[in-house]
Amino acid sequence: MSASSPAARPAPRGSSHGLESLLLLLTTGGLIGAIVPATKFAQAAGVPPLPWAFSMMFGAGAILAALARAKGAPVPLTGRYLRYFAVSGFLSVALPNVVLFFVMPPLGAGLSSVVYTLPPILTLLLATAVGIERPDRWRAAGIGLGFAGALMIVGPRGSLPSPDLAGWMALAFLMPVSVAAGNIYRTAAWPPGAKPLALAAGTMLGGAAWVALALLATGAVGDLPKLWLAPGLAALQIAVTAFTYILYFRLQVVAGPVYLSQIGYVATAVGLGTGTLVFGERYSAWIWGGAAVIVAGVLLVAFGRRLLGHRLLGHRL
Repeated sequence: MSASSPAARPAPRGSSHGLESLLLLLTTGGLIGAIVPATKFAQAAGVPPLPWAFSMMFGAGAILAALARAKGAPVPLTGRYLRYFAVSGFLSVALPNVVLFFVMPPLGAGLSSVVYTLPPILTLLLATAVGIERPDRWRAAGIGLGFAGALMIVGPRGSLPSPDLAGWMALAFLMPVSVAAGNIYRTAAWPPGAKPLALAAGTMLGGAAWVALALLATGAVGDLPKLWLAPGLAALQIAVTAFTYILYFRLQVVAGPVYLSQIGYVATAVGLGTGTLVFGERYSAWIWGGAAVIVAGVLLVAFGRRLLGHRLLGHRL
């Protein structure tokens, strides 16, 4: 894994995206999508949301910190890095995951995943506004196609099964806003020369610190022993999360924040699949069609310029 290589800043504007970016996108998005059913299983076993979130973030952060030290790049603890870890940990890890754990029981795995279709649009808008990204017609077309798929999912035939869920769905929309803001912050504030593995470790531990504060503020510290209701699942979740964030920060380096934000499209498709296959949730043909359109959008962003460019060149020849 080259997560700790000298390539220590996110991809520049206009960088191309090839097979590595696509594989990282699909793998990372799939793993994040798998967090949804794991969380639902844990809650079914009686594990409360905050202890589950804390164990996932702290355990994964500890593993990543140990790997960073073993590679000769321990997690820096200077003021600049601690600020980075606090902000990125809150926006990218703590807030979206805690919200996910709370909305999961009423919404189910599939609907909880649907909101992850929105970070690419929000990230592109924010990145363009702050000058991190330049407009690109193929990228915009691919993200627009993915957004069209999202509209198919949340459109009239894919609407909420009960009006009582509207409030929970509104809360769920905090997730894409937080994720998009985190994508931009991590790129804009990326410390010069920083190693992705060390930043991943610090971000996870920063997220764990925020959840620890929530545990103290709510008096839920006494619920931590309930993690033993699902010890094997907790250990698996920690290991998968650590691996996921190694890939996550590598993808940010090689592809940039807008491309990385499409992870949400993949996570949504995986969440819908597990909701159906594992939990017996049922969705209309519009929702499955939307998932297919989302995949097409991801492929267009990954290879659209290259493939269409070759086709145009062939016509000229």
